[in-house]
Formats: sequence, structure tokens, C-alpha cells
Amino acid sequence: MRNTELLNRLYHDISDIILQRQHPVTGLLPASTAITNHGNYTDAWVRDNVYSILSVWSLGIAYKHTGETERSDQLSQSTIKLMRGLLQSMMRQAPKVEKFKHTLEAIDSLHAKYDTATGLPVVADDAWGHLQIDATSIFLLMIAQMTASGLRIIKTYDEVDFVQNLVYYIAFAYRIPDFGIWERGNKINNGKTEINASSVGMAKAALQALDGFNLFGENASKRAVVHTIPDAVSRARNTLARLLPRESISKEVDSALLSVIGFPAFAVGDQTLVKKTRDKILTELGGDYGCKRFLWDGHQTMVEDHSRIHYEHNELANFEDIESEWPLFYTYLYIQALFDNDTDAAKNYRQKIENVMVEVDGKNLIPELYFVEADKVSAERENPGSQPRVPNENLPLVWAQSMYYTGLMLDEGLISADDLDPLRLRKRSTNNTETQIALVVLTDNQVLKEKLASHGVIAETIEEISPLKVMTSKQLVDVYQEVGANKALNLTGRPKRRFQSLATAQTYHINQNNYLSLSSLQQDKHNYRLFDAELASESLEKEIAHITKHWTNNEVAVFTYLINQDMYETKNADVLLQTIRQLQLRTNKQNVGYASASLALRASRVNRLYLPNHQVTSFTNIELNEYNQELNLATDNLTPEFKTFVESNLSNDESCYLSLKALVTQYSLESDISTNGSINFKELITAIYHFASIKQFWLTARCCFSVLDFSHRDLADDLSLLCARNLTILVGENNHTVLSGENGFLDQDELIHTLNIAVKTPVERSLAQELLVVLGHTIRTNTQLFDGIRSIHLHNLLSLCETCVPDSKLSDIEQLSLRSPYELKQQVQQVLESQHQAYDFDVKSSFSEQDGNQTYEAEKAQAVDTDWLEWRSERGLIARFDDSFLESIWQSLAHCPKIVFGDRADDKYFIDNQLIRSSMTPGEESFAHLIDSLIQHAHPIYYKAALVEVLAAYISYCKDNAELKLNDSLVLGDILAKAAALHTQAEGESPEARSNLEQLLQTHPKSLQKYVTQVISSLN
Repeated sequence: MRNTELLNRLYHDISDIILQRQHPVTGLLPASTAITNHGNYTDAWVRDNVYSILSVWSLGIAYKHTGETERSDQLSQSTIKLMRGLLQSMMRQAPKVEKFKHTLEAIDSLHAKYDTATGLPVVADDAWGHLQIDATSIFLLMIAQMTASGLRIIKTYDEVDFVQNLVYYIAFAYRIPDFGIWERGNKINNGKTEINASSVGMAKAALQALDGFNLFGENASKRAVVHTIPDAVSRARNTLARLLPRESISKEVDSALLSVIGFPAFAVGDQTLVKKTRDKILTELGGDYGCKRFLWDGHQTMVEDHSRIHYEHNELANFEDIESEWPLFYTYLYIQALFDNDTDAAKNYRQKIENVMVEVDGKNLIPELYFVEADKVSAERENPGSQPRVPNENLPLVWAQSMYYTGLMLDEGLISADDLDPLRLRKRSTNNTETQIALVVLTDNQVLKEKLASHGVIAETIEEISPLKVMTSKQLVDVYQEVGANKALNLTGRPKRRFQSLATAQTYHINQNNYLSLSSLQQDKHNYRLFDAELASESLEKEIAHITKHWTNNEVAVFTYLINQDMYETKNADVLLQTIRQLQLRTNKQNVGYASASLALRASRVNRLYLPNHQVTSFTNIELNEYNQELNLATDNLTPEFKTFVESNLSNDESCYLSLKALVTQYSLESDISTNGSINFKELITAIYHFASIKQFWLTARCCFSVLDFSHRDLADDLSLLCARNLTILVGENNHTVLSGENGFLDQDELIHTLNIAVKTPVERSLAQELLVVLGHTIRTNTQLFDGIRSIHLHNLLSLCETCVPDSKLSDIEQLSLRSPYELKQQVQQVLESQHQAYDFDVKSSFSEQDGNQTYEAEKAQAVDTDWLEWRSERGLIARFDDSFLESIWQSLAHCPKIVFGDRADDKYFIDNQLIRSSMTPGEESFAHLIDSLIQHAHPIYYKAALVEVLAAYISYCKDNAELKLNDSLVLGDILAKAAALHTQAEGESPEARSNLEQLLQTHPKSLQKYVTQVISSLN
């Protein structure tokens, strides 16, 4: 009886407050009926509409549980009408979806809001922050959840294809800067997009929900199944884990993250991270009336200038402690507490929500926000939380009202957690069972199969597994270009971007044929790295480990690996064969083992694709079988000069390279080098490249690779992955080129052109590409090695890897290039690992607030002969800044007007301390990037490290002298020079040093700190 009364009361409230606003034609809802000086809320925002209809959907389910059909059907149809109204509005913008999935540019995005009465756009493409990945994602997520609950939202195959394209639209959320849930981008409201954790998390949830999902309902036509890319999910998961508890580079935390760590996205499986994020939100943003959106949010505060949208940098601090509080966020906390079966927390948040409701005509409504009135602003700043707040005019915020009603139904037992999450996303964020991987080894022919068997490797020929077919990952990319293609809507399928190992670990049923996909490791053409058996062995194990970690399906993952004749004959092939044998026998990994192709297919996750207009070409081994043991060239037709070159210089790597290096400066690629016009110089270089690759002449191979203008496939994707982690890549030695942010969208040709301009020598150009490949792979598989790093200078990273051989004819870079790709990768990862360990333990290589006054690792080892100048050079090559040091830098800005990262007060690399303190909080990532960018300009490398030591000494002095106020700029380079002079004066000149500064930099950090502190104290 009580439930019936509650249902009826909720029905009347939801009808009056929500459904009464639903437009009879479009089915859309206005965000509110309010029109204020803060905006017109009568438009239909995508995000608000989806959240606003949640309570209608939930109430329909609640009635269905009671057996009542009339109201249940009415509520369900109202839900369908709204979701289809949004779908129709978006489908009218299909050309934008098609363009955006290729460009990822904000101007090409779907609109974030539409006219409620017509469903048409209401503002121009450039007149609003339309790119809001979370809005499109929550729409897709709830299509899946609502369909799983029994509703039929998608009706036709055209609509299926459109939704498939929306999947492609959000698939790269991990690398797409958007305007975010608050529509303004950077917190200064300047319209600068950022990668937002709330967008990444919602996209991850939508992709996971739609993976293999039938939009027509269970057991309906397989043509209505949506296909997501598992690698997109894993990349979103990795990016989210790295960002949290941050929201973006300018927002160190945001209450919007509540939607990601709990209902409705359930995007985070790590409960420790969930708790850390929630605690940070409640600690830093929680209040008596709700939660603040983010720190220093000026929206609808009484000190905000309502005549303009953006803020000035120096006014953000004016909003500190008086940010508006939003009851909306209590509704997220309320619902999640119910999902967690935390009755005390649920009761607490329900009470908090009901306490801030405003009664209007007998209805208790939730306002958009509560603000501090003008006459109470000063008192609130003086004592945060002491002043009462009042609601704004936007009443109710339908989104919040709907969430409250949804929580109430769950709280009162009218619906269950499974009703709100029928897809069980809350249980799918992590893989709780060990992934089983079937290793299928294929080969060229029966002879090679028998040779492999002699090494203990079980293989099948491609002919033997027929009718089962094989395709390369490149062919799989071509296949997906047809998935979702629709001529009527002018939509193509998935953009031509590479697949990673999770996609190739699935099997495919395409037009009545079954296919295995070769590993993504075997997708690159013209790649000398493929002929490094040690690298192939390690990459194989790393990819299997990656699949093990990120595979979320119940079925077996299939790792298909092809060994051809050239790979078998490669030097050190035994290393690779031994690894494969051990994997097949489950010697090292119990979850990986041998499987025949047919058995693997039966146990696998099969994606069924219906592509009547696409024919998958039969696999050939051409791309993996182009290399020969001997020089593939008619040398008899060469001119005497080149015949002599071939006959005399192919015995070892160094001589071959040095002779080739001289020829490259004399001849163009088109130059005829034959006696009969049959061979040009390019053909010779190509033949030498193939020969050098299989002979493992790495220096020669890298030189040829660059001269022939080859590039590693999908190098731009590696760069985008690095940029998506807010890493800046610096290329070149002195006037370096910066690759960051918007460079993450460079296409392959643009990136190669940029690298070729920035790096002058062919060998270093190849190494620069190789480093990007290594860094891209490492950040995907070992993300923690990049903790604290905001930028990487490729030339400096190579310098850390170099080992100089005296009296060599080769430069340091050329000597480094003699190493195999495996050795170079190992060296790079060892550098990152050692730097990471130093960062973790606050020793030798990390920049921390302990710089200058700690017991250093060298001391601990009693290394009395430490070369401190070399020590400073090493730690300056890759700069890491820990959070406490950054916090201390920010605090120290209060003690002087400007800090200059140079030698003179007029140097252009400086911090305007008042401006920064009023526009950036100490914990936001943009402050860390600012410090990193300023220090990167210091040269030489040891000088950079010394400037950081000066900064650390200044910070320490400020802590000991809290009243310190300097009237003039703090010029770090000048202070260092004066400290060097004091040191020389006190210690006398050293005959081994060329200057006072060099003499100081050859001393222990404590000595440097001592003299720097003396200089700083004299400034006071």
C-alpha cells in the first residue's frame, strides 16, 4: 500500500515537473524554463535531456514491477520519444560526425544543444563549446542500458550505422581535448579545450556498454550489433587512471568526476582510486549546500562580471572560498551510496538534498546552485562556510530533480540496482579472472614448419588451417572502414587508424568466412626493427602481458604469430624461438599456451561482421617476405665506383655506413649509377637497406631508412598517445621544435616533415622516430615510468644512452646507432626506470624540495670522487618535479614579484608571481607545465639543474624566513653567478675550473646551497 502511494506521488511529481515540459513533437526537454542574465535555459542540452529522462525510465520500470501496464507503457514511450528526439537531432548532423571522426577538431563536432521545439541547431558551430565527449557518451551509454532493460530505441539499420559511427566519434576520447561537462574548457573560460577525465571516463563506459551489443534487443538480427574497439577502452582506462583524481590540466579536481567513479559510468574498477577521488572532491569541494564544481569557479558568484564569458587571469583568485555550491552532486553521492549498500551515507545525502529543496506550489524543487550574497562575500572569505547561501533563479535544475527521484525509487525498493544497470557495468570495470591466451603460430611452408619443430616450436602452415583464413592487422583496418558505412547518410566506417593487440586478439566472421588476425606487432612494412630477434622476443612477451592485463572478455584471447623464412634465418633467431617454445609449453606463463588455429577459433571472442560490399583479399606473405640474405641487385651493371663500393664495403656495418655516407652527399636518389641506365641510386640504397636489415647492420639500416624517407607506420599515433598524457616532446639540439597539445593531431606526413626539419642528420632522424615508437609503446605498457615528467627532449634522451668510444671515426650518435633496436630500447627504458626510481625515492635525478639539503645517493654509497658537474648534467637531461616541490614553488611566489629563469632581470622566461598566484592553484597540472617549460630553456644541461638547486635553496630560505618580502625580481642565474664568486673568494681559484661558476658546480650540492643562501640573505 505504501509503495502504491509513493509510486502515485512520484508519478504526479514527475509528470508535473518533468513530463509536462516534454515537447509533444520532438520529445525533447528544456534544461529549465528559466531565462536569466546567465543564459537561456529553454534549449535542449543533450546531457541534461538524458539525465532528466532517467527518472521517467526508472518510474516506468517501477510500475512494471507492480504489474501495472498503462502508466508503465506511457513512461517507457516518453523515454523512447526523448532518446529518439536526440537521435534525430544528431542524425541531421551526420556530415559533422563523418568529418569529426577524421579531423577530431572541435569546430566539426556535434552540437551540444538543440532547439527544444524543432530539434534543430540553435547556435553556430563556433558560437558554443559544442565538443563535449561526455554528452555524446552518456547518450550512447543510456541507449545501451535502456535497450537492455527492454526498450526499443533504435529502429532501423540506418540508425544502427549512425550509432556505430558515434562509437568511432568517441573512440579517441583518451586523446581528444574537449570543452568538458561545463562547456567552457579551461577554467578561465577562455574556450581552450582540455583532455577531461569526466569525458574520458564516460566514453570508456559507453564503449564498454556497446561492445558486441545488439541495438534491436537480445536475439535480434546480428546486423544490429555494434562493434567497439577494445584497444580504445584500454587506452581510455589508462588515461583515466593517470588523470584521476585530476579532471584536467587546469582543474586539479572536479565534482563532475562523481559521474565517472560511480553511477552512471562505473568507469573505474580500482576502488582505492575511487575512494581517493571521492575523498578529494568532498574535502576540497564539499559544502553544506552541495559541492563546488571546481576550485576558483566564478560561475554565478556575486563578484563575477556577467558582461563577459571569460575571466582575466588575475581575477580567478577572487572566487576562492565563495564558489557556488551545487546540490546536483549530492544526488550522485546519494545514488552511489545505495549501490554500495551504505545505508548511513545514503540517509545522510538524502537528508542533505531534502534540506536544500525549495518549495514552490507544494512541490519540493532542487535549485541549480546556491551562492553567497554580495553583502556576505567578505565574511565568507574570512571564514569559509560561515555564511548562509541562497538559491539562484534556475529552479528546478531538471537534471538534478530527476537524479533525486531516481535515487528515491532505488532507496525505497521500487527499483533495484540491476534495473538501473542491467548491463552490470559496475562489475565489468576490472577483469577478475585470469585471461587465457591461445598462442597460434603460423608459417610459410611445410619445410619451415619442420625446421621450427626441430626447435620445439609447434606451427601450422596457412594452407593446413583452411578453410580458416588469415588476415593482417592492416587488412583488419581495411575491413573496419566498411563497418558502419552508409551511403544514404554519407557515412564511411572507421577511420584508417591502426589496431593494437586487443583487437587482433579477437577472431572475425566476415561474410561467412572465419579469420584469424595476425598480431599487430607484424603490421609494419620497411621496418628494420622486425629483424631484431631479441626485440621481437621482448615485444611478444610485452604484448601478451598487455593483453593479459586489459582483456575483459570471458572468451580466450588469440595471439596469432607468423614466422617466415627471413625471420627464421635472422641472426639470434634462437632467442625468439626459445620464447615461443616456452610460451607454448606454459613454462613461464600458465595462462598462455599452444593452440591449433581451429581450437583457438572455437574458444575465441568472434566478431560477426556483415559486409556484402567488401571482399577480404586472401592473405599473402609479400609484406613480410621482401628481404634477402644477399644484395638483391644486378651489380654487374653498376659503374666502377659503385661496383667497388659493393665489393669492398659490405663486410661490416661501420665501413658500409661510412662509404655510403660519403656517397649520399654526392648523389641524388634519381642519379643513374649504372652503365646502361638500368639502376638509379635509390635502387642501390633500397637493396643495401634490405641487405643491412637482415645482416643486422643497424647503423647502415638506420641511415638508409632515413635517406629513403621511410617512416614507422602510425608514428603519429605514438605521438598522439604521448601528447594525450600531457607530455611535451622536444626535437632538435638547440632551437628545438616543440611537439605537444595540438601536435597530437598531426598526420603521419606532417609529423615526418616536422621531424626532418628539426633533426638534420639522417641517422638521428631515424633514431628520433625510433624513440617515439619506444616511448609510445612504453607509455602504453608501463605508464608509471613517466610519473612526474612533463617533457622529454629526444636529443637529451639519446645523450643519456650514448657511450663514447675514443678515437672512433663515428660521432656519438653514430656509435649509438650501431646498437640493435633491442639494445636501444633497453637503454631508453633503463634511463626512464632509473629516473623513476630516483623520483620515487627522492634521490639523485629527481627535482624535489629537498634539492640542496639532503643526503644524496652518491653520499650514501660513500662516493667521495663523485663528479658533481657530470651529476648535474645527468639530472638536467630529464626533469621530473614532485608534487611537494611544486607546492613549495607556488607558496614561495608570495615572497617576491617575479622569478626569472635566466641571467638577467629582463629575460623573457619568468613567472609573474601575482598573476600566477591569482590564476593557478598549486596542485593544477598547468602550473607544473609552466615550471617545466621555463626550465627547459636553460642551457647547458648542468646549468638547468643548478638553477633548480637555486630555486630549492630560495624555497628553503622562505620557509625559514616567513616574513621575507623582496622588492626586486629574483633572477636565478644572477644569484648563481654571485654564489660562484663567493665560493671562489672563500675557497680560492681551482686550476681545473675555467670559471667561478664551473668551480662551484663541481662541488657538493650542500656547498652550492650554502653560498646561494648567503646571496639570498643579502637581498633581504
